Amino acid sequence: MATQALVSSSLSSSVENARQILGARPLQSPIGSSRKGSFVVRAASTPPVKQGADRQLWFASKQSLTYLDGSLPGDYGFDPLGLSDPEGTGGFIEPKWLAYGEVINGRYAMMGAVGAIAPEILGKAGLIPPETALPWFKTGVIPPAGTYNYWADPYTLFVFEMALMGFAEHRRFQDWYNPGSMGRQYFLGLEKYLGGSGEPAYPGGPLFNPLGFGKDEKSLKDLKLKEVKNGRLAMLAILGYFVQGLVTGVGPYQNLLDHLADPVNNNVLTSLKFH
Repeated sequence: MATQALVSSSLSSSVENARQILGARPLQSPIGSSRKGSFVVRAASTPPVKQGADRQLWFASKQSLTYLDGSLPGDYGFDPLGLSDPEGTGGFIEPKWLAYGEVINGRYAMMGAVGAIAPEILGKAGLIPPETALPWFKTGVIPPAGTYNYWADPYTLFVFEMALMGFAEHRRFQDWYNPGSMGRQYFLGLEKYLGGSGEPAYPGGPLFNPLGFGKDEKSLKDLKLKEVKNGRLAMLAILGYFVQGLVTGVGPYQNLLDHLADPVNNNVLTSLKFH
């Protein structure tokens, strides 16, 4: 009954939450708009405080600097598509949600980048059996290419994982919309650890920060910046894994070994047949 009440409560609030995030600001037609281009500077009676005005900038425009003030970790003013502009291209999505999503997806990518290449490395080192030392795309990730036998077939595992991840993501979304709400909602007695810090992307506590990193403001700021940078790098790495797997048919670690053994004949150009 407790689980049923939990799911019912979660589902009842998700529709309203999504509506307010994705539909809180009505879309404006570009026809007749007073904005002449993406690089127009909007006038304001009180200019925003530029917390990171002295930071390094990467292809920043005057327009992007009107809403990217350096307060976010890894903010260098780079937003060529205006996705974080509250009145621009991405204005129908809450900019804070986009910043939060980058942190979360960066964390997933960091774990995925390590998890995808680790079996290959451990297999080459002889630390795990050859039958488990497979490239990432041959371990049930892509069912037709999967060769390793789990306790269930790949399709069943996929559906099972989707259900579990969907539930976890739903609760994460609720916590973002109403910080601290997961600490007030029953969850098998674990709710006391899920109250968070009031900042959804960095909940802290014994479950999410057991080693107590970032005890002071300066160290926490440095750790946030490092996390965003490594998360962005990991997302590019995952994209590279996908492309390499499709083009070469082997895993990323084998690609690296082949390149080191013969860099002239094993590189991006030769793999794409640009020679």
